[in-house]
Amino acid sequence: MKSASQSFALAAVLWLSFASAGAQTTVSVNLDYAEGKYGERTKSTSWTMPLIVKQQIGDFGFKLNLPYIRATGTAASGGDRFTSSRQTQEGFGDLVATATWGLLDDEGAQFAVDLGAKAKLAVADKRQDLLTTGRNDYSLLADVLRNFGNLTGFVTLGRTWKGDPAGINYRNPWFGTIGLSRKLQPDLSLGAMVDYRQKLTPRGDPINEMTLFVERKFSSQLKVQGYLVRGFSDSSPDIGAGITVSARF
Repeated sequence: MKSASQSFALAAVLWLSFASAGAQTTVSVNLDYAEGKYGERTKSTSWTMPLIVKQQIGDFGFKLNLPYIRATGTAASGGDRFTSSRQTQEGFGDLVATATWGLLDDEGAQFAVDLGAKAKLAVADKRQDLLTTGRNDYSLLADVLRNFGNLTGFVTLGRTWKGDPAGINYRNPWFGTIGLSRKLQPDLSLGAMVDYRQKLTPRGDPINEMTLFVERKFSSQLKVQGYLVRGFSDSSPDIGAGITVSARF
């Protein structure tokens, strides 16, 4: 590794993988492509490959997400990462740690509510403006899920407290997701969701995008999801696509 912060981030992921004996562990690898102008004159592109490790211990869930990013251009999605000139930057991004608590899980009513807290820890190289803001962010959120036979509806609502880089005063935006998936076969489902986040600055744009996804379960331990993204604002990519492979142990 090129820096102590990157070494720390990888060590944290490995620790979460093996620390809790008896916990249910899920390891996911994602490959994501996004492109857009993000309010700039020229198009920017990014390839992102996160390693995601999640552990479930009873009603409590713990997740770490460490992305490796290659970005080319002057801006990145989210409305908070810009450079003064067009360039290519590559390396590990910020570490995102999430903890959740299953507040309600009514199997009879097919209804569940989770509460969560998330921290984006600025462990990336602060000289690479397309990979990090150089500041920590903190979020609180709630997830609601309801099954209707072969249909599953889900809603997320939360708020982020942004860390302010030098010379910038970000707002602390509310964000949300609403979506629906349909089980076509016992091991195959199709769905769509809309993500929205308030704008970070008075002149900025909100995040506003739609995702279509398909998920295939090959066993109780292995599943693959593919998705397409269409953005409708300058803080979202014009288009995006990706694939996620998840294995449960």
